[in-house]
Amino acid sequence: MRTDPHYTIMVTPETLNIAWILLTAGMVMVMQAGFCLLESGLVRAKNSINVAIKNMADFCVSASVFWLFGFGLMFGSTISSTSGGNYFFFDPGQNEWLLAFFVFQLVFCGTAITIISGAVAERMRFAAYLIVALFVSAIVYPIFGNWAWGGIVGDIDKGWLAKRGFLDFAGSTVVHSVGGWVAFAGVLVIGPRIGRFTNSESKIQGHNLTLASAGTLILFFGWLGFNGGSTLAINKDVPLIITNTIISGAFGGMVAMLIAYAYYGMPRTWAIMNGIIGGLVGVTANCNVITPGSAALIGSISGGLCFGGILLLEKLRIDDAVGAVPAHAFCGVWGTLSVALFGNPEAWGTGFTRMEQLWVQCQGILVCFAWTFGISLLFFKILNHFIRLRVTPEQEHAGLNVSEHGATTELVDLINEMDTQRSAGTFNKHVYVEPNTEVGQIAAEYNRVLARVEEEFKKREETAAIAKAAQIDAVRANHVKNEFLANMSHELRTPLGIITGYTELIQEELKDAGIEGHGDDLETIAQSSRHLLHLINGVLDISKIESGQMEVHLEPIDIAQLIDDLSQTIQPLIRDHQNQLTIKYVSDIGILVADEIKLQQCLLNLLSNAAKFTQNGQISILVNRNQTEGRRPSVQFIVEDTGIGMTEQQSKMIFEAFTQADTSTTRRYGGTGLGLAITRSFCRLMGGDVSVSSEPNVGSRFKIELPADLTPTETPISVEQLELKSLSPCPSR
Repeated sequence: MRTDPHYTIMVTPETLNIAWILLTAGMVMVMQAGFCLLESGLVRAKNSINVAIKNMADFCVSASVFWLFGFGLMFGSTISSTSGGNYFFFDPGQNEWLLAFFVFQLVFCGTAITIISGAVAERMRFAAYLIVALFVSAIVYPIFGNWAWGGIVGDIDKGWLAKRGFLDFAGSTVVHSVGGWVAFAGVLVIGPRIGRFTNSESKIQGHNLTLASAGTLILFFGWLGFNGGSTLAINKDVPLIITNTIISGAFGGMVAMLIAYAYYGMPRTWAIMNGIIGGLVGVTANCNVITPGSAALIGSISGGLCFGGILLLEKLRIDDAVGAVPAHAFCGVWGTLSVALFGNPEAWGTGFTRMEQLWVQCQGILVCFAWTFGISLLFFKILNHFIRLRVTPEQEHAGLNVSEHGATTELVDLINEMDTQRSAGTFNKHVYVEPNTEVGQIAAEYNRVLARVEEEFKKREETAAIAKAAQIDAVRANHVKNEFLANMSHELRTPLGIITGYTELIQEELKDAGIEGHGDDLETIAQSSRHLLHLINGVLDISKIESGQMEVHLEPIDIAQLIDDLSQTIQPLIRDHQNQLTIKYVSDIGILVADEIKLQQCLLNLLSNAAKFTQNGQISILVNRNQTEGRRPSVQFIVEDTGIGMTEQQSKMIFEAFTQADTSTTRRYGGTGLGLAITRSFCRLMGGDVSVSSEPNVGSRFKIELPADLTPTETPISVEQLELKSLSPCPSR
């Protein structure tokens, strides 16, 4: 009753019911905030703003469209009628209850639409999503809502599913399955996020599970209004409905948590959150006709169904970003079936047996899937043909916050700064530090790392500069040494040649004159001068090799004649140590193109070493041709002895200049350690190599392998001009 100028509202059952509907409608609208927090927390930070804006925008779209004609399609007429215009641009006049009912149904529509945003998160364009929200809130949701709930208000006939006895108290199918099946169609058409299924460990983690957990609790609270307000009156059924809702949600979360413990060995956060939501969806259709015990069982099965559904979609490589399809579509089906499985037949009001009611429930579920999924899949494909549903790969990598809204976060800004430094390769500029934030702390630590890296770079640059200067000095010194040795070649060799020549001349004259007594002294002078000349030649050869001045003279060589000449040359040294020389080669060994002088020196070095380090033993020379398929043809010269041998460690160092197996061999056998170094260098200059296998007190086996397919040259060539392929290393004995 109202009086002027002041008025008083009489508290009547009708006003209490209106207040209850509006209060619970407000609680349902708070679920928008819950979905916003849940979905934003379960996606990556670079997409969190986009998801939040979608939750705000889709509610604005759905509320507007539902007022324009959605409510009229759903409750103003049956689907077979062309009327309903009386509820378009909805204005009930003085009917406060109908206005409250409109608000309650409006927030239900908003809930159905916002389910879609989580499933397609992180890759769907904002404009395309709004078109989908418009389509679902204008056509998909109100039409199926009319079939299931039409005729609740006014004197309009019931919807055809309602006439058949289909029961869905607060919308497990009408609201949640509708939103879930549309989301399922969307993720099938759009496809998975980049990198989602690259390997078994590619699950994309949400950036803020604390935020998502808070969103889940807000949804839990809002669901009390969702189910409790569906009585449309504050009556004796409300306490049981709210009790069943809480129990089912709690058991859904607990069972999902226990399954995660068994499956992963830990309670995964997403499993608990989706288990709670699955339990709440499962009880929504039947909370008015079941007992708390049944609610616990329904919630438990819903939690397991939701967990298994998420794993199934992953196995099928279907990317639902937040698990919306299992939680809302799958659990919505289960909740609708549970009306017949666990509900009190007397409370149904349909007069059906349990099996008859189950069949009707199945019909409603199948009709919902066929209508919602079918038309949505078709709409998504048609829409994708005209306007692109998905953002570009570049936009997806950058994040939809920036690419779709030009919005960013502190963390994204920091990552962009770090990426800019990485791309430019410059780290001398520190990133911006946002004070008093966690991201600011990360930036500050990163700057400390940059400072340390910069300090190390400076130290390394200084060290590199010192090393480069030392290298330049070493190269200069080596160049000076080589120039000195090259220039001293004539000055050293000429006097030694004169000494050797005059000594030999004096020996001949004394011999002809029959004068005795000075032969040993003269022989000592001659041997010393020859040894010194040999040493100088070795040093000069090494110097030329190191300076790149050594040249190769390729010419045909009669291998048999070469070996015969060498055997004659080495015979005196062989006899001095009471050794026996064995030569093996086929009579038609043929011709080899190589540098004859260098090859002679290589073989002579090997034979001299074999004779020097062998006493009363065997020395052999083996020559053969290697025609192994798949390898370059070659000629092998093998010098084997039964001398003192070497250890494996000694064998690794004997080809280094001025190096022998150990100092004892130098003292006992003499030598400079240049022979084998020169041998290896000459072999490589001719395109081949030399290798050794040896065993202490058993002997050594040296093998020279040279390419057999070289052609003679008229002028000397350098090793760079030779362009030879390296031969495979000779196998050890």
